[in-house]
Amino acid sequence: MSITAVLLAAGYATRLYPLTKDRSKALLPLGRGVILDPIVQALAEVPGVRKRLLVSNHAFVESFRAWQRERRVPVEILDDGSKTPEQRLGAIQDVAFARQRTDAVDDLLILGTDNLFRWSLAEFVKQAQRHRPCASVALWEAPSADAATQFGGVKRDQTDRLIAFVEKSPQPPSREVALCVYYFPAAMCEDLQRFLDEGGSTDAPGYFIEWLVRHRTVYGVLMPGAWYDIGTPDTYRTVMEEWAP
Repeated sequence: MSITAVLLAAGYATRLYPLTKDRSKALLPLGRGVILDPIVQALAEVPGVRKRLLVSNHAFVESFRAWQRERRVPVEILDDGSKTPEQRLGAIQDVAFARQRTDAVDDLLILGTDNLFRWSLAEFVKQAQRHRPCASVALWEAPSADAATQFGGVKRDQTDRLIAFVEKSPQPPSREVALCVYYFPAAMCEDLQRFLDEGGSTDAPGYFIEWLVRHRTVYGVLMPGAWYDIGTPDTYRTVMEEWAP
């Protein structure tokens, strides 16, 4: 089976201003490179990926093209046309936009470019493919219930099917939370447009997963090891301190 990887990098990361006033979060320094580098390295180990698409906003697209030329990585840079935070399309609109640039028979591997993880992306894909034609979401166990309130909280049954998903709830259903790492088999990708047609919120991809859990079978794959969601100056400093140079 063939896979198209979609790297979501069209946000403006206003919570990180002034660091991201003139550059994408994905291109912030990290060790000897930038945040995007280890994500692309993890993707290189996934078998079956025939196309890699990175969705940028118009404001930062040339910076990503310069990064691509320098790294010489096989990534196609897409411009979603937005020029300001107020014009941003939202993650699910950007996934749908990227979907138009690939073959309809391809499964989609969706990666947020502000997610850093120590576990094997190839292992996640291997487990997710066992659940085809249903979607799968990578999960992480938060250190506390309070920490879980900052993310999309989930609950699984004994078969790993998600039976609850609540985006940033003050009372999460468990300590397990969803990461912006998704496997969408081709058979269910039409649900993206259905969600948009019904007026679903496109701002955070978790809202689509919340909707999908109500309408379809979705599986969670708990991945071991460290995970970092770079959303604030504090979390960025933590990553700078803890990630290997």
